[in-house]
Amino acid sequence: MRTKTPTMNVSLTDALRDVVDERLRSGLYGNASEHVRNLIRRDEETVKHLRELYQVGIDSGESVPMSCGDWAALRTLASSPATGQA
Repeated sequence: MRTKTPTMNVSLTDALRDVVDERLRSGLYGNASEHVRNLIRRDEETVKHLRELYQVGIDSGESVPMSCGDWAALRTLASSPATGQA
């Protein structure tokens, strides 16, 4: 015997509904529920990854104050066109 999957109603702005509709038209998802489930799974993966990174930071030892040179290097990196590219 198959159990009924619980449902949840979600209110979306017109703009968000347009995004969902576009994903459905693109064929990436068969219905809005598939899209939402995928977003929730991705969110869970992101949270898990952030927790792991947080723990790596904790495990890395005592913090060291940043120097002016450290901040300058970060500013240079942040303003680089390649920032964010793999």
